[in-house]
Amino acid sequence: MRIAIIPTTGGSDPYEGMRTAVKLGVEGVHLPAGGGGLDLEAKTSGQRAEVLRRVREMGLEVSALIGWGGNVDFGEDHNYAENIEWGKRLNETAVDVAGGLWMAHVGIMPDGPESPKWQRFADALGALAEHGEKVGAVLALETGPEPPRVFRRMIEQIGSTALRVNFDPANLLLWPTHIAKAHGVPFDYDAAMADFEPVQGLRTLIPYVAHVHAKDSYLHRDESCEEVPLGSGMTNWPVLHSIFKENGYTGFYAIERECGDDAMGDVARAVEYLRSLDA
Repeated sequence: MRIAIIPTTGGSDPYEGMRTAVKLGVEGVHLPAGGGGLDLEAKTSGQRAEVLRRVREMGLEVSALIGWGGNVDFGEDHNYAENIEWGKRLNETAVDVAGGLWMAHVGIMPDGPESPKWQRFADALGALAEHGEKVGAVLALETGPEPPRVFRRMIEQIGSTALRVNFDPANLLLWPTHIAKAHGVPFDYDAAMADFEPVQGLRTLIPYVAHVHAKDSYLHRDESCEEVPLGSGMTNWPVLHSIFKENGYTGFYAIERECGDDAMGDVARAVEYLRSLDA
């Protein structure tokens, strides 16, 4: 098991966060491509090499770059071409720092090709994958807004090794209530679990998983949801870990904690929890 932490968790200085990673004895750090005190995408290749040198001097690896959160939507016209070009620059940034691997959300994909938006996503992701193949980069789409079957359909339609999955089981349980509200439909807990249940989601996506967010959450029948410390939610990490092992996954588990009064403390406890899965 290879574990990474996000060194800027809880607002930490990135290099202080890296020193925390060393103290925790983990193997890697999951770095933001933009902001976070590093501003990697704004740096030259030489400046990125200096950041990577400092990471390696601490005995750490970069698990992947964090690219886009909710700031890109390939289903919309706004900045469509510009975002494709931005993604190509992130491909190149990832090659300089993270062995070519970066992860992102790219908007909420429709269920299938019957929607006119489907081809917009396919065209944009196809362009990024084609560029990624040329430069040696891989974009790992982060699970969340779409059911895993939709992710798999898109990846298989594009058919490129430069398009893969960042599997975040907590996101699968955090998104269904938001989607129901966005579509103006009643929330259906059983339907949400049928589409977004993390264990089945991993079984659907495991051939394409290149990076993992170790995160946990809870989806309640009353339509509320919450991120919780790793191991205390309903994503079923013991079973997820067994599936990763059975399928020969050798990538990182990058611990992500996006809330809480002691986020970095929760990260430290998450490291212990993950190690206990192999005990």
